[in-house]
Amino acid sequence: MSFLRIFSWLLLTFGVVGFAAVVLGLVPDIGAKGPALALLATQIVFAGVVVYGFRLVAQERLSPRILFWGGWVLIITFVITGQIWINRFQINL
Repeated sequence: MSFLRIFSWLLLTFGVVGFAAVVLGLVPDIGAKGPALALLATQIVFAGVVVYGFRLVAQERLSPRILFWGGWVLIITFVITGQIWINRFQINL
């Protein structure tokens, strides 16, 4: 469970920092700003849901088992979706 917490916070932090950097004018390495912003926004949403799940577990409104499996499924889904997105738009890294 601790790895899920660390990984979700890292995803959320890098998503927010990356989104802010692109909005403030830095040119993304993965091509156009539109796809980069969409991918970073998706990353923020997926990671935010998992981080919010830890709050629900602390309030005993969500089972730790559901958070564990649901969180990893969301993260794996995001990684696969991100790869498909990068390949679909033929973004060069």
